[in-house]
Amino acid sequence: MKVKDLTQIAMLMAITIILGIVPNIGIIQIGPVSLTILHIPVIIAAMLFKVKGGAIVGLTFGLTSWFVASTRAVTPIDLLFVNPLVSVAPRLLFGIVAGVLVVMFDNLKNLVLKHGVLAFVSTLIHSLFVYTFLYFNGKELFFPNVDVGGAVANYVPFVIGAFTVNSLIEASVAGIICVVIMKAIKR
Repeated sequence: MKVKDLTQIAMLMAITIILGIVPNIGIIQIGPVSLTILHIPVIIAAMLFKVKGGAIVGLTFGLTSWFVASTRAVTPIDLLFVNPLVSVAPRLLFGIVAGVLVVMFDNLKNLVLKHGVLAFVSTLIHSLFVYTFLYFNGKELFFPNVDVGGAVANYVPFVIGAFTVNSLIEASVAGIICVVIMKAIKR
C-alpha cells in the first residue's frame, strides 16, 4: 500500500474511534430510537480500499465498540458488547463483506447509485451480523428458558422489528452520507 492509502485508512480509523468514544456523536438518540453512524467509515474504507480497507477499519470499529462497552456500558444489552464475539467479530466480518460487495459492484458505472446501494446494503448486513451475534451470545437475556428451536422462532420477529425501526433508517442515512462523502473524495 502507498503512504497516501495508509494515511487515508489511518484517518478513517481515527474518525471511527472519535465517533465511538465521544458520547452522542457516533450514536444519535432520537426518542426511543438509537441510530448509529459508526459504521460509515468502514463502508467508506471498503469503497476506497476494498476488502483490506474494510477489514482494517471494521476491526477498529469492533475494538472501539468493545472498549466503550467495557468502560461505560449503560444497559444490559450494552454489557453484551463486552464480549468480543458481539463487539469485534461482527464488525470485522462486516468490513470484509462490505469490501467483497464493492468488488462485486465494481462494474456499475453510475457512482451515485453504486455508492448509495453499497452503503444501504452494507448497513443492513452490519445490522444482521450484530443482531445475530447478539442473539447467539445473549439469548439468555432475550429469551430465557427457551429451547434453541423456540428461541430462533422468537428471534425472527425481533430482527424484523429492529430492521423496520433502526436498520432501515440507518441504511438510508448511510446511503445518503456515503454518496456525499464519496463525491467529495472523488473530486
